[in-house]
Amino acid sequence: MRTERSREQELRRVLKAAGYRMRRSRNSIGPDNLGGYMIVTLSDNTVVAGGRFELSLEDVQEWAEEMC
Repeated sequence: MRTERSREQELRRVLKAAGYRMRRSRNSIGPDNLGGYMIVTLSDNTVVAGGRFELSLEDVQEWAEEMC
């Protein structure tokens, strides 16, 4: 059985290979921070999905399957 941490690491590897990085929220939840994940480009650090840390791991996986 896969843990959430191993699933997160696998998604990080897939995204890195495609030129993206997944960032996890480290701050308290607020109006601009929903406590999840965001995806940014490696080349210029531009947010491409989840600008308010609004993505769950399932959302990140779906995004990666569509874009990568």
